[in-house]
Amino acid sequence: MNRPALYREDLAFVHHEGFGDFARAAGPELLRLLRKANLRRGTLVDLACGSGLSASLAQRSGFTVIGVDQSPAMVRVARRVAPHARFHCRSLHDFELPACDVVTILSERLNYLSAGEEPVRRLDGLFARIAGALRPGGFLIFDVMVAGGTRMNYRNWREGQSWAVLFEVQEKPSQRLLVRTIVTFRKAQTTWRRAQEMHRLQLFTRTEVLRGLRHAGLSVRIARRYGHFILRRATGLS
Repeated sequence: MNRPALYREDLAFVHHEGFGDFARAAGPELLRLLRKANLRRGTLVDLACGSGLSASLAQRSGFTVIGVDQSPAMVRVARRVAPHARFHCRSLHDFELPACDVVTILSERLNYLSAGEEPVRRLDGLFARIAGALRPGGFLIFDVMVAGGTRMNYRNWREGQSWAVLFEVQEKPSQRLLVRTIVTFRKAQTTWRRAQEMHRLQLFTRTEVLRGLRHAGLSVRIARRYGHFILRRATGLS
């Protein structure tokens, strides 16, 4: 059975045009953290890379960048944004990682469930694969939404010159699930077209994330920011 892809053409366009603020703000701070650790070159794998904004920053900073995203539309945008990086259209959970120095999973992409997938995923296998691919002294850097805190239930919207997006967020604590219903409108010559997607995000507990990292043999440092960029619980698209 074919499942509908996430971030199809119009939402990929809207996300790149109107929601790239996270990558543009967090990306430079992430690179500063790597420079502080004396890591300025090497291979960086950007899992769930989106439209390539972070990949472009890393590539211009001197890294050889491999981007991975399961959305064909996002990968097409990313190849224009970061033409010197290499991109693969795959799920971050299926991609065969090469030997590398840095792995990034930014903007809650670790939480995303594939269409039809139940929220029962464990992270141990992914963390183990990443640990096996990282060279000595390498880094895994990611952000993740965890269960608990203020419950998220709201509606909001945003618009640009040729697009508009409306989204409704519903958190289901008993299922540790966050559901985003997203409606896009995009101008096509003299008419507007409408599209809709539903995104489902699994909310992990802090304990299971830490357990998975330590079982993989990774040393753990917890931060609430990328440099000066403070991470907050999601308030819209990511």
